[in-house]
Amino acid sequence: MRVLVGPAEVVGLEPFAVGNIPFAVTTGEEPYVVQGGGPISYADVLVEQWGTYEVTLNMQTTINGECLEGASGEELHMTLEMTGEQMVEVTAEGFHGEYPWAGTASFDVSFPLVEGATVQGEGWAFVLHLHSR
Repeated sequence: MRVLVGPAEVVGLEPFAVGNIPFAVTTGEEPYVVQGGGPISYADVLVEQWGTYEVTLNMQTTINGECLEGASGEELHMTLEMTGEQMVEVTAEGFHGEYPWAGTASFDVSFPLVEGATVQGEGWAFVLHLHSR
């Protein structure tokens, strides 16, 4: 998973939070239900003569979906929900400002059941990695 961290991008810091969202098949017959989730975090600081600009992002993700036979082969359909907080702190010559954000975003995505399949949109990308036991 890769998510654009806008306040970091505008000042030239690393613009993306990157992480993994593990999930597993929870049923033994079609439709094969998948569930999972995990955290994604980001932290970076710009240090200049005038002061500092710090960005942190902490999100929790959940996945719910199913894998089934589609018109062009096996497909994975899922809803990814991300809930969390972002904080921008600016300290400069006697000034300290804090700019919090909290919210939820939801993405309905579909992948062909192929290693490395990618789905992306404005400010985000998800890459499917298949692991068998």
